[in-house]
Amino acid sequence: MTIKRIIAGTAVSFLNTGISILSNLILVPIYLYYLGREQYGLWLVVLSIVSYLGLSNIGIAQSVSNFVAAANAKKDYSGIRSIVATGFWLYVIIVSIAAIFVLGAVLLTPLDKLIKVSGSLKDVVIPVLAISSIFFLLQLPMTVFRVTLRSLNLIYKEQLFGVIFTLIQFIGVLAILLFGIGIVGLAVVYGAVGLLSGIVLFIYVRGIVPGLSLSGKFFDNKLAKGLIAPGIYFFTLQLSGGLIFGTDNIIIGAVLGTAAVAPYAVAFRFLMMSAGIVGIMISNMLPTITSLYALNDRDRLAEIYTNALRFCFGIAFLSLFLLISAGPDFMIKWVGADNYVGNATFYLFICLIFIQITLWPSDAILMGTTQHRGYAKMAVFEGILNVALSLWWVHLWGVIGVAAGTLAARLATNGWFMFYRAYAITGVGTRVFMTKILKPFIVPVSGALIMVYGLSQMPLTGWYKIIISVMSTCLVFIPLFYFVSLSRDKRIEINRRIRGLLWA
Repeated sequence: MTIKRIIAGTAVSFLNTGISILSNLILVPIYLYYLGREQYGLWLVVLSIVSYLGLSNIGIAQSVSNFVAAANAKKDYSGIRSIVATGFWLYVIIVSIAAIFVLGAVLLTPLDKLIKVSGSLKDVVIPVLAISSIFFLLQLPMTVFRVTLRSLNLIYKEQLFGVIFTLIQFIGVLAILLFGIGIVGLAVVYGAVGLLSGIVLFIYVRGIVPGLSLSGKFFDNKLAKGLIAPGIYFFTLQLSGGLIFGTDNIIIGAVLGTAAVAPYAVAFRFLMMSAGIVGIMISNMLPTITSLYALNDRDRLAEIYTNALRFCFGIAFLSLFLLISAGPDFMIKWVGADNYVGNATFYLFICLIFIQITLWPSDAILMGTTQHRGYAKMAVFEGILNVALSLWWVHLWGVIGVAAGTLAARLATNGWFMFYRAYAITGVGTRVFMTKILKPFIVPVSGALIMVYGLSQMPLTGWYKIIISVMSTCLVFIPLFYFVSLSRDKRIEINRRIRGLLWA
């Protein structure tokens, strides 16, 4: 992938994620106003339950992505046609089987009794879950076209489509809320927009790849086994991801009630979406990582990993100081004091987000090279530990216990293991980590700490505190890093890439 395309993909990814965050900033208070905490909490619990249907993926999407990237590096368009068709029909088979079990579970399981809701909301649980589940399964085969577009080094186009459908979904959701249709309408809008986006992406990809067809004649049994083999470990990662990030809302909804879900989920989702900006930027490098690994260019792979680590640690440190100094005040201004999760839980979230951002490069290396077996096994252990601790601690400390369980599980497992596994692939170990990754941040971190402490001693409140804290921290951290920590050659390289972005 050329530098220009990486920059273009990153820029459009910023735009897409920025629009998603902005739409959430607008919609969340509207959700809470029109739906109320309990109904909105129920909607979030349903989304968490439905997310487990992603396990039907069994990692095929990531396998297709890696296979297409490798084939594209060799200009093997015949191989790409076969990979896409095989991946699509594998999904259709799996989804057809999964749909039978899902519908049976929805109809036979007393979900209205397992999830704590009151009054008429009990009658809404099953319809919303059924509609959301069906649409989710219908969308799964379509993910093949999205990952294919990314692996063809057209990430910026994939993200542009994302922008368009994010805006369409925003308009649809806003209409549902304003007309008071409720969460059944939300389920229809979310599902219909997702299905439409998949169809449009298929039409577009078919115009790019010569002879692309979903005809059964392109299905390759040997290739199908090849897609499933590494996919088993991608599936394991998906399962663990659900246990790590998808169970909190369900546990809170079952133990404390759906009204307690909204404050927790709103804060957690906002921070995860913010961290996701970094994740999307790093994921833009996946095709490059896969290609370099296929070409056995380990020196270049180590260079990309080192640069990505330095970038992510910089964002993580800056985010840490911004969230500590202005985060709680912003959340209260945004959703109101009644819907704020509380300082203790919020600070635990900040620690979790810091770790998450710094792990993105290691995740990209392990996923892009398909050397993720150990990572997958450790992630399962992390997920099980998270569920166990959250179920235990929610009875002791409420939502704080759930957040603490998630953080403790991460620190005990992949919080260190992912760095170790990435080191085995790239050779970027402790020495490089200390000298090239952490050392450059000594001065900017020290300056930011002094600034944050000084701001905490000033009698600032409301938006004045938020704006002054954000501006002051950025004006200290960023210049110190740029002028003090970076060498002249690095500054020249950054300036060149910025100019490349502006003139791309």
